[in-house]
Amino acid sequence: MADFDESFLVKKIQGRTDEAEDLMIAAWLSESEENMKIYARMKALWQARKAATYTGDPGIEESINKINARIDLISFGQKRIRKMRLLKYAAVITLLIGLGAVVWQMQIHRNNPTMITIVNSINGGVKCLELADGTVAWLNTGSRLSYPDRFEKNRRMISVEGEVYLEVTKDAKRHFLVNTPALTIEVTGTSFNVNTNAAGKVQVVLVEGSVNLLESGGEKIGSLLPGQMVSADPGDGSIEISAVNTRLYTSWQEGLVILKKTELKDILTRIEGIYNVKFMYDSALINNNHSKYNFVFRKSQSFDTVFEMLKFVAPVKDIRVKRKTNDK
Repeated sequence: MADFDESFLVKKIQGRTDEAEDLMIAAWLSESEENMKIYARMKALWQARKAATYTGDPGIEESINKINARIDLISFGQKRIRKMRLLKYAAVITLLIGLGAVVWQMQIHRNNPTMITIVNSINGGVKCLELADGTVAWLNTGSRLSYPDRFEKNRRMISVEGEVYLEVTKDAKRHFLVNTPALTIEVTGTSFNVNTNAAGKVQVVLVEGSVNLLESGGEKIGSLLPGQMVSADPGDGSIEISAVNTRLYTSWQEGLVILKKTELKDILTRIEGIYNVKFMYDSALINNNHSKYNFVFRKSQSFDTVFEMLKFVAPVKDIRVKRKTNDK
């Protein structure tokens, strides 16, 4: 396609193309493997651009800033396409050369890839990130996700701490592996929730698809079906599989907190973590209260509203509250 406008690739990556442009790009990509490589490089850097929001690596940030400047230059050139066509092509060529240089820099240590770590602060709400293979990850507050700057040819491996929900892109040739303190989760394409802070255990809740459970040595120790949860103990390696209501474990994606048949002390602990407060109460009185309560609220609601709602559900009138400071 001799008259193909390469700047459409930038629009495609940014999600701004129409149906006609998508068809034209698809035809251009099908012409040669080199065209596919050019687009893959551009998309990889775009993903890195998004990841720069969450990582503090100054090298990556500097490289991405340069690419952003070139992309902005192309976008500006699009507005003057009729008057400055030659300059626009020059900008595209510069972009591709720049992309190639940065991709080369990022992959030069391919046998020892750079790890990108995304940390969602305690007050960060829910963060959503799309990985380079199209897998989407949601991070709950206080969670951490680490992955290499490029996946290996025969597998995709990440590590999680805290609570993360994953919708894994199917790729039968490259299984997706999630490392946790207690076990490794192996999938080809599925949706599941991982929580490494579940009362000292690691919980995996499968929403759809199937997953294998592997021990540290890679040997299979179990598998899950949709609607099942495994609770694994990092200490002794034991696992317990049970049927669950998956919504109780995944509703946090929507900012919803569902606590079903939960003791008061655990409800208070959950609220403390979300609103960065400290409850002061007679520990003997609360710890000896083994009644179970159902309590539902949204994180978008104010603490005062949630606490007033809790008063209608559980005996909390003698509980005092103080705000946590950064050093306490």
